[in-house]
Amino acid sequence: MQLAGEILNYMNNIISTKGAKKFGIQFGAYATFMSFFGLADLQKATADFTGIVDYASSMVFELFTNADVAASGFPSAQDVQVRFLFHNGTASNASEPTVFPLFGGNSDAVSWTTFQDKLKGFAITTTEQWCNKCGDTTGACAAFANNDAGAANAQQNSSGSSTISPAVGGVIGAFVTLAVVLGSLALLMLLGGFRLVSKKALARGGAGASVEPKA
Repeated sequence: MQLAGEILNYMNNIISTKGAKKFGIQFGAYATFMSFFGLADLQKATADFTGIVDYASSMVFELFTNADVAASGFPSAQDVQVRFLFHNGTASNASEPTVFPLFGGNSDAVSWTTFQDKLKGFAITTTEQWCNKCGDTTGACAAFANNDAGAANAQQNSSGSSTISPAVGGVIGAFVTLAVVLGSLALLMLLGGFRLVSKKALARGGAGASVEPKA
């Protein structure tokens, strides 16, 4: 979805600058390929689009026109068309990318208007859309939180505080209790004149062993 938004951004720049920007490139992972294949209904063109791509595979989105632009130098948006090409693995002069129809259609090309409308159906083009899709309400997404819980969570994270889970709270409570018991025992030994000795020392009657007085 984010890739679709970036494709729209690239192409809009090409059209709005009348070709001053002619090229955009991105590098991605397997999952991005496969996700876009599904969203663009490319599996309807061939079942090959349901598999995992090879290394160095490439997708190409080409803007072109069949209109006569000799006078204007650049076609209007209504005269622009989009063609999708794909190559599995490394492309070369002997093995070039192949044209495939987009969006489950039969045509090798679609108008820019159609292409734009179809991609906008699932493209993510803003931070707010991204936050809503992933459900995040923290960081950059805090401004778009649309519920009290999300807002509270965002405020909590921005202030640096965090909520302690019941499990963590139980562990902390156990350690606090242990510290109190050990502290009380140490105080009792100090005030009562007691001291700890080993069983071996008691058995030998060594230093520190207590002797019961005789009647």
